[in-house]
Amino acid sequence: MKKREVDIKEAESNQMDFGMFTIIILLLCVGLVMVSSASSYYALSMWGSSNYLLIRQLAFALVGIVAMIIISRIDYRIYKKWSYLGYGLALVLLLAVLTPLGVSVNGAKRWLGFGEAFRFQPSEIMKLMLVLATATYLSKNYKKINSFKTFIVPGLLLALVVGVLFLQEHMSATLIMAVASFSVILASGIKLKAKWIVIGIVAIAVVGVVFIFADGADSFRLRRILAFMDIEADPTGDNWQALQSMYAISSGGIFGRGLGQSRQKYLWLPEAQNDFIFSVLGEELGFIGAVAVILLFIFFIYRGYKIAITCKDLFGSLVATGIISTFAFQIIVNIAVVTSSMPVTGMPLPFFSYGGTALFINLCAMGILLSISRNCRRT
Repeated sequence: MKKREVDIKEAESNQMDFGMFTIIILLLCVGLVMVSSASSYYALSMWGSSNYLLIRQLAFALVGIVAMIIISRIDYRIYKKWSYLGYGLALVLLLAVLTPLGVSVNGAKRWLGFGEAFRFQPSEIMKLMLVLATATYLSKNYKKINSFKTFIVPGLLLALVVGVLFLQEHMSATLIMAVASFSVILASGIKLKAKWIVIGIVAIAVVGVVFIFADGADSFRLRRILAFMDIEADPTGDNWQALQSMYAISSGGIFGRGLGQSRQKYLWLPEAQNDFIFSVLGEELGFIGAVAVILLFIFFIYRGYKIAITCKDLFGSLVATGIISTFAFQIIVNIAVVTSSMPVTGMPLPFFSYGGTALFINLCAMGILLSISRNCRRT
């Protein structure tokens, strides 16, 4: 009888977190519906078909779901062997963006690929590789976790990425990398010392100032910060996106205009299907719909951190923490931007914002998280 009880417990412990899997699929489905609505007029005006972007996003979603399921059945501990190689390859791809191979979109050179047919941001791959590499190093050196020397390597891993992203002028990706690295470090069990905290704060401040003033006193990042201080100061210039976003959300009221009935998506709101897709959601589904989606995201973040906390080994716990922290950061920043709670920055909303390769990579990351959930204590 006891043996049977043990077998049952072992079988249950090898099951992935079905709650997390369900919430991922639910968020993905709602995201596809919103891409369909938010991109319809833009796609019609650019490609002659209102479903052009939806079909592309749907194709990547289906491939991504298959990849997620396959990866969820692979023992995540195998990535310890390949994490440094993956980091190196991702760094090479980041550097390639600075060469003639890089593709410019809306004045920013951050992509690789072939025109509009296929392109991706290597930074999307790097945020996952940075988590894996940092987690690998710290889990192998956990006995020296409170030694300052132990964090030289993770610091260098992050510094190399930040340096390349600075050359790309990609501040939003730099913030994500910092969150990815710091979340793994903090979850490693380190006992923070005052001098380390001061060094970290100073380093973040210096990098932030350098980024803001990279283009001189008239830096567009500085203009965005100043515009944020007075959102009505330049309604046709730097504040255009923020104001149009607020118009969309406020016009949605309690119950919204109705699915597909957004007015701001008719080229009034720039990047309606990308960074500002939550604005269209607020306009069409109203306060009730927006809150419902936020609650889904909260449950998603909760389940992710639960996986990290209950994982039976340090490596899995660190990887889960890094993955869910990057997603949580993007969700919080994106919603804060579209509600004018912080200056405008190009931060996509996971599972919602249009971008096929980014969606595919995100679903692969979810596959790793689900794999980790198979090695968790059941509570």
